[in-house]
Amino acid sequence: MNKLFTLAVVLLSLNAFGQGQLQKEASGTLAYSSGQVMQLAQAIPAEKYAWTPQNGVRSFAEVFAHIVSANYYFASKLGAKIPDGVKMETIEKDLKTKEAIAAELKRSYELIITAIKNTKDGDLAKKVEFPFPGEYTDMSALLIAVGHSNEHLGQLVAYSRMNGIAPPWSESK
Repeated sequence: MNKLFTLAVVLLSLNAFGQGQLQKEASGTLAYSSGQVMQLAQAIPAEKYAWTPQNGVRSFAEVFAHIVSANYYFASKLGAKIPDGVKMETIEKDLKTKEAIAAELKRSYELIITAIKNTKDGDLAKKVEFPFPGEYTDMSALLIAVGHSNEHLGQLVAYSRMNGIAPPWSESK
C-alpha cells in the first residue's frame, strides 16, 4: 500500500510540474525574439523605414506593423482584449513612424506574451478559427504566434544586412 501511495504522489508531482510548461516556454521564447525585433526597430534609422527590397514587398515599416497586427490577432484568439484605439482593419497602414511602431511593437508583444502565459492547460485543445484552411486550437495559436515572430525577425535581419545594418546583438563587444 505504501508503494502504491508513493507512486501516486510521484505521478501527481510530475503532472503538476508539467502544468503550464508549454506556456512558460513559448512565452519565454517569444519574449526573447521580441527583444530582438524591438532592438532592430531601434537600430534602423527612421529614413530607412520606407525601404523595401523591391516593389510589391513589404518595407521595414510594413513588416513591423504586420508583426504588431499579428500579435494582436493571435492574442485575441487566446482571449485577450485588443487595446482601445487599435483599429485592426487599418493598423498596418496607420503605423508609419519609427516612434509609433516602436511603441506599438512593445504593447503588442506584452499583450501576446501575457495571453500565452494566461492560457490554461485545459484550454490548449479548445478550437479556434483562423481565416486559412485547417483545424486549429489555442495551442496552434500559441505556436503560430511564436513562429510568426521568428519568421519576420529573420526577414528583418536580412533587410538590415542588405542595408549595412548589423543586428545589435550580433555586433562584437
